[in-house]
Amino acid sequence: MLPKLRLAVVGLGRVSKSHLPAVRELSDKIELTALVSRDASKAEQEASQWKGVKTYTSYEEALQDPNIDAFLLLLPHDLHAEYSIKALRVGKHVLVEKPMAMNVNEAEQMVAAAEESKSVLMIGQSRRFFRPVVESIHRIRANEIGKLININALLLAHMDKPATDWWKDDSKIGGFIIPLWGSHIIDYVIWAYDKMPISVYAQGHSNNPNWSGEDEVVISLNFGEGQMANLLMSFNAGARATDEEGLTGKRIWSTQNSIYDRYLIGSNGMMHLKDEYELTLNGEKQAECERTNANFTWQLEEFADAIRENREPLASGREIIRVMKVMDACFESMRTHQVTPIQS
Repeated sequence: MLPKLRLAVVGLGRVSKSHLPAVRELSDKIELTALVSRDASKAEQEASQWKGVKTYTSYEEALQDPNIDAFLLLLPHDLHAEYSIKALRVGKHVLVEKPMAMNVNEAEQMVAAAEESKSVLMIGQSRRFFRPVVESIHRIRANEIGKLININALLLAHMDKPATDWWKDDSKIGGFIIPLWGSHIIDYVIWAYDKMPISVYAQGHSNNPNWSGEDEVVISLNFGEGQMANLLMSFNAGARATDEEGLTGKRIWSTQNSIYDRYLIGSNGMMHLKDEYELTLNGEKQAECERTNANFTWQLEEFADAIRENREPLASGREIIRVMKVMDACFESMRTHQVTPIQS
């Protein structure tokens, strides 16, 4: 039997509740070795649910632990680059939550650190890891709708207040709806086209005093050769009652409480992704899956397998730099009110 990947989880906030069950689900491949949190009581409380798990309040100390092979980083966006680079430079593998970084310059430094240490760097583009989503990519590659010429993506959700305090601070989050959800949609669009757009025109506004970043956004991407994508995102869609976290229902990213659709228009057909759970081709259902968090398990398994097989993972740092280039260009277009070229 191959040895298990010895993993440390850094950050025990809201999103850890999706990642930690995935670690447990993959106990045949992954051993949770350590938990890192500035809150010692929170780390100890979570560790009590596991066997033989160390706790650290110092990330620097955890980096020196020879029994840790890899880090899963669940941190505010402004810490993604710093914490990733520190781990990569001491030869640890890294799976870091999306967005990859605050900007493309940070992202390039992360990739350089991974390449220098020959470590795996993967970005948590977790919404790739649903069967209907993967199936849609396979069908695009097989030309089942002819040449892909347009992707129209629509996200309508309602949020009254941020789920965590650091979301209020633009210096920590780097915007609002674009890094929180746009990073997923932009990633899918680039993945589907398998090339970079050449320019973007974006408009964005903030309508809620509970944060400073954009909560209404329209993005138009030009891929050349008659190919485009149009993204419309809103966190103001409705005035429904909110729970104590400021979210409608369980989470804003529940299909019950949001509209999330992508229409992929080809020269000879159309596909429709309803959230990540259902794919239709020319009106006929092709694939569906249950509405669970299993995508975090599939994502973590891809990370572990890439390390074991000494290969680049799906959603590697080198690949997701493309998303950061587009996000940077979106913010520049919003600032200048101009069509902005995107570096290839």
